[in-house]
This record gives sequence, C-alpha cells and structure tokens, in this order.
Amino acid sequence: MKRNYNLSIKLKSDLCTSSGESMGSFIDNDVCYDNYGIPYIPAKRIKGLLREITTEYLEWQENSNVSEIINEIFGAEGERNPGKLKIENAYIENYETIINELEYMPENYERYIARQKIIETFTYTRYQNAIDDETGASKDGCFRSSRVVRKGNEFIAKIEITEDEQIEEILKNSAILLTHIGMNRTRGYGEVKCRMILDNTQNVTDKPISIDFDDETDVKVKLILKANSELMVSKQNAEISQNYIPGSNILGSIAKKYIEDNNVDFENSSEYINLFLNGDVKYSNAYISNSNGLEFYPIPFSYAKVKNTDNRFFNKMFDIKETVIQLSAMTDKFVTFDSDYLTDVEMSENYHHQRPKDKSIGHVLQGEDGGTLYQYTAIGKKQYFWSTITGKAKWIKLLTKYINKGEILRVGKSKTAEYGALEIVDIKVEKDEKPSKQYKKFAVILTSDTIIMDNENASATTNKDNFINKIKSILGSDVVCERAFINYEKVSGYNVLWNMPKEQLEAFKAGSVFVFESQNGIQAKDCYNIGQRQNEGYGNIKLIDISNKNEVLNLKKYVDENKKISLEEMSINTKKLLKKSIIATINEDILAKAIEKIEDNCGLNNTTIGRILLMLQQSKNVDDFVNNVSSIKDIKKKAKVNKLLENRNDEIDKLKSIIDLREINSLINEQEKAEEFNSYVLEYLKQCFIQAKLGGDKK
Repeated sequence: MKRNYNLSIKLKSDLCTSSGESMGSFIDNDVCYDNYGIPYIPAKRIKGLLREITTEYLEWQENSNVSEIINEIFGAEGERNPGKLKIENAYIENYETIINELEYMPENYERYIARQKIIETFTYTRYQNAIDDETGASKDGCFRSSRVVRKGNEFIAKIEITEDEQIEEILKNSAILLTHIGMNRTRGYGEVKCRMILDNTQNVTDKPISIDFDDETDVKVKLILKANSELMVSKQNAEISQNYIPGSNILGSIAKKYIEDNNVDFENSSEYINLFLNGDVKYSNAYISNSNGLEFYPIPFSYAKVKNTDNRFFNKMFDIKETVIQLSAMTDKFVTFDSDYLTDVEMSENYHHQRPKDKSIGHVLQGEDGGTLYQYTAIGKKQYFWSTITGKAKWIKLLTKYINKGEILRVGKSKTAEYGALEIVDIKVEKDEKPSKQYKKFAVILTSDTIIMDNENASATTNKDNFINKIKSILGSDVVCERAFINYEKVSGYNVLWNMPKEQLEAFKAGSVFVFESQNGIQAKDCYNIGQRQNEGYGNIKLIDISNKNEVLNLKKYVDENKKISLEEMSINTKKLLKKSIIATINEDILAKAIEKIEDNCGLNNTTIGRILLMLQQSKNVDDFVNNVSSIKDIKKKAKVNKLLENRNDEIDKLKSIIDLREINSLINEQEKAEEFNSYVLEYLKQCFIQAKLGGDKK
C-alpha cells in the first residue's frame, strides 16, 4: 500500500534555489522556474536535504541501523532498486489549476502573463559584493546579483511512500527539523518551516476499467498519458532523454506494481511470464499526442523539407520533379498519417549538483571527493502521449488493477525525485480488430525500432533483404520492393530478473520506409507486429496506401485549439496572480510616462524633492497632496513644485489611457477601483519627482 503526503514548505526568508543558469550581465544566479515563470523547488534538492537531516535525526536518536534505514527510505547509491520514498517538485498552492488557466487565458491578457512578468510577481533581485579584509572596501570583479523568491510564499511537494508507520514517523520528525533550503542558507537566505501533512485526496478512480470480452478475444487498451513531471528516458547512461517513452518503460512500471502487489516468484509464476515476458501482452511505445489521444508517429525518413523554407515538404517515396531545390532531412519530428499534422516534443534542460561527501561543503570542488555538476535534457512536463496494451482479454483483465485513471506510472531515470511521473488520464478499451483492405502500391513504415533475427545464425541483423523476406512471408511473394529509406539504431535494455543489461543489438530505426508494389494487389491489414521483443514496443509497422499520392507533402504544424476561459471562470489564485502582473505593468507604463514628461529637475534641489516625496507618501489622494504642497513656506520652491503640477488634471486624463481599469474590474470591488486609480496617480506624481531628481543628478 502507498501513502500520500504533502510536504508544506513556507518561506520565512527569501529563497534562491539556483537553477545553474544566469541572465547575461543582469542576474548571475537565477532561481528555478517553469515555462510560465512560476518558481518551484526541485525535488532532488528536497530529497537530498531530507536524506541529510534524517541521517542526523537517527544519529541523535542513537539508532544502530542508520545506514540501513536511510537506504530503505531513500535508496542506496548505485543500486537498481529505489527507496520507498518518491517526491515531486514543490510548487505553489493550486499550481495545476493556475497553469491550466494561464494556458487558456483570453488573448487581451496575454501581455500580462509573459514569463518575465509572472516571475517578477514572485521574485526580486538582490546584490552582494565581497569585501577586502585589509582595506574594508569592496573587491573588484566580485559584484554578484541573485534572483530570489520573496519570503511568505508557500510551496507544496507531493510525497508518496510505501506504508510503514515507523518510517512515516521518522520522515515527519525530519521534515520539522528541515529549516534551511537553497543557496546561502548560512547567510540569511532560505529559512523555511516544513511540515508533512497526510493527503486524503485520492486521484485514482475507485472503479477499475471493465473488460467485457470473452477470455480469448483480442483486446486493445489505449492509454492517454500526461507527463506530470519531466521525463528522463535515456538509453543506458546517457544524459539526454529520448523524445518518446519506450514500451519497455511502460511494461516495467506496470510490472513493478504487479510484483509489489503479488510478491512474485519469478521462476515459477506463469502468470507473470505471460503478462510481461513471453509476448502474450504487447506494450507499445508512448508517442506524443494531445489530450484527446491524437496519434502521432515518428516521421518517415522519406519526408524532407526544402532547405531555407518553413512550409515546403516533399516525399522521396516518389520521384521529385523539381530539380533546383535542396532538401534537408527532418529528424526528431512526429506526424499523423491521416491528417498530415506535424509536431515535435518539447525538451527541457536541467542542471544538477551532487554535493561532495563532506556535506559541510555546499559547492563543487576539484578532486575525487569534490562532487559533480551534471545536466539532464528531458522531456518537458504537461505534454500528452498515447500508448497501447494489446493481448487476450484473459491477460488484460489481470492488469486492470494497475492501469486505472489517475494511476501514476513511474518511468525512466530519477523517478523517485523530480522526474518520471506519468499519469494515466484516459483509457479506451476495444476489440483489437484490424480490418483488411486491398493494396497495390504502398509503403511499409516502421513506427518503432524493429529487430529482425537471422533464422540460420540466430542473431539480429539489419540486412535489407531479410526484412523484405519477412514482409513477403506476411503479405505474400507477389510484393516487390521498389525503394527503401533506412536508418539503424543500437538497442539494449535491462533484465530485472538477472539484474544485468540485455544484449546490445542493431535494429532498423523507427521511421525507416520500404516502398512496395503488387501487380495483382494484396489484401492486408494496416498494421502488424514483426520481429523480436514485440512486448517491449519493438516491431510495429504500418501500411500506408500511396497509390493516389504524389511527391508533394502538405504538412501543417499542429496547434492544439483549446477553449479560452473567461475571467469569471478563473480561480481566485489565478486572479490574484493576474492582478499583481497587471499592476506591475501599469507601474512600468507610469514610469515611462514620467520619464517622458520630466526632462530636467526644474531647479529643485534633492532635499526639497526628498521632502516632496515624503509628502506624497503621507497623502491619501491628489487633493491632499496639493494641500500639503501649499504648506511650503519658500515661495520660489513652491512655485517650482506647482510648475511640475501644472495641468495635472490633463495629465491625469492622459494617464487613464495607460491605466485601463477595465482589465481588472472583475478582480476588485467598487471601493477598490477608486483606491487603485488614486494610488496610480500618486505613483505617477512620485515618479515625476524622482525623475526630476535624477535629471538634476545627470547635470
């Protein structure tokens, strides 16, 4: 059984969870934030800190099994089996709702939700410099700037742990002891208050999917999956993720759930073998999709783009009549074969720091024990994927417990922290029926990597003739291969039974194309499974009728036309965020207007301007400020101030064109509207006098 908790992290001081990136000469240390500009705390940081503080807590308790308990909870370095704790990034409250609403924001609000606008509502920039111990002056070249998240914000990290009262109690106490996070936490940054709170909400549906077919009926289960976190599904030890989720990862995640639930004896469990090993059940690769399950496939190698163009494409399955064009290959793209949509997978880059063994050191040092800086290129979160599970109904029925809506599949690297959370958001069950049709001229497209074995030598081969012979054995000897566009891939894997890597084999790469023609025509289905390791997503091929097509491709970039939501439909959290961004934008426009108006200081000295700024601060409205100005005894100074205030009513009228209160009318009540406008007018006057002061300084 799993237990879900929320780890609450409240900021008692400003926080900088350094992302490892900078913004040129503006910011040396930037915080971690998502594509929308909303900051977050990476799960790897939280897990590492929890591990440290839990170790200290157990040592204070004089526990004799510290290392065993720590490894049981957090996992042991270099071991294949992870610990019992799984933790996700820490986000602001109602994060999912907010980003969904930002995604579908009305167009007239889009300028307020630019990433830089959003990040500025949560953060500001702090500056620091090193001091020379001898002179007491600042050192040259040591000036640094850091973006920090403002104190007062609260972040929530979702935690999943195998039910164990003793371990849960240890983690709860350790969380209370976790009081500092992020950079410079010994210098006033990153003071936090942490608590672990049991999450009683349950996303997994109470009703499992129903398989209402006879046991021997072929069934197809289509899963629509959403990346709740970034996904790192690389080959072996690579630090760059593939742009799809291999079927072996889907199989492995479900198999792990099955093993935990049934205490499987691998050698004697025929049920386990039938479900996961011998190919009776096939788990396809998961490719990019939309929320409705639109099926994209790896782009065929015969597709090419005209160089230096964005919307001219040709299909080299046919002779290309134009001779004065240059074609370039298209890689890492995905297409639909029925609607000719084109898309790709969003990837993200993340920097990580493995601290030295001496935990008192918070940065990388040269040498053997200096820690490590490394980078992951991963599949971006919030994207949708589609995958299928096919097999006899009697086998699929045994899997229904593990593939419900809301179930989280853990895939790829670092799946216990920050990466690998893949949610099942929809499930469609149907008979696995593949009606046949007649083909004369057609393409066989490999929609996944395909391993073909040489029957004589019992070894894998990427010999073109062997593949053609395999197709002929399925479709008939009447078919003739006219041309082919082939690429190759090294494939491997990992055998959990033996705890060893699988043999590395060469395979035909997904996207390879073979063009066939049949003189008399053949009856065939539109897709087949061929070759080895079909249960892991290998060997999927698709037949495309090309008899009525030509070399011109009408590919179009896929755009997910989602329904925009109105301001009234937004949650209160999104409205608050939007209001802050609008106000910040208005203040920027006010500053620009003040700079435009004031070209010099009008003869006022800095002391007088400082006094006027204090008056502005103490004034409730413009009339109140004018009355305060009238109290200035120096007639000449009063005249100069009044000159700046000349035509103020006209200026205020012009200001209304900047401050479009209609954009925040539904965010505030009538009393607040008057207060808001009044505050903007005072802000405008304040900026005018500040610019007057700066104008004097320039002189």
